[in-house]
Amino acid sequence: MGFASKFAFWFSWWAVIVATGLEFPSRLSGWEVLTFRALGLLLMTYGLLLNALAGRTLKEYGHFDIRRGIRKPERLVTVGVYSCMRHPAQFGSIFFGWGLALLTASVPALLLAGWYSFSALYFILAVEERETLREFGDEYCRFLKDRPPFSFSPGCIIEGIRALRSKAR
Repeated sequence: MGFASKFAFWFSWWAVIVATGLEFPSRLSGWEVLTFRALGLLLMTYGLLLNALAGRTLKEYGHFDIRRGIRKPERLVTVGVYSCMRHPAQFGSIFFGWGLALLTASVPALLLAGWYSFSALYFILAVEERETLREFGDEYCRFLKDRPPFSFSPGCIIEGIRALRSKAR
C-alpha cells in the first residue's frame, strides 16, 4: 500500500473525528471541558513528537542517500525510537486522533476514536507487518521477536532524540 493511501486513511480519520465532535458538541462545561482539552493537547503533542521522531529517524537511518521527499526505507531501522517499538509513527497517529477527540470533548467523537484505533491497530498488525516482513525478510523476523509493536515508555522519546543527536555529530 502506498504512502498516499496511508496518508488518506489517517487524514480522513482525523477529519471524521473533528466533524463528529462539531456535529455532536459536548455537554460538559467548565473544568471538565478544560481537562479534556488539556489532555487532548497533551496526546496530540505526544503523537506529533512520536511521528516526527519516527519520520526523521527513517530519513536519517533508513536510506543509503538522503533525498527530499517521503519514500519507503531501503534498510531496516532499529535505532532511536525504533529501538523501543516497531511502529512509532502509526502509534503517534493514533495518539493524535485521540487528542483531537478529547479536544472536542464529544462522547460520539471519543467512541469513534476508539473504533478507529482498533481498526488502525488491526491494519498495522495485519497489513503493515506483512509488507515489512516481505520487504526485509529474516532481518525483520528477528526484529519482530526483539521489539513490541508499540510502547508507552517515555524512554522511547529519549532514545529517538539521542539517536538523532548522535547522527547530527
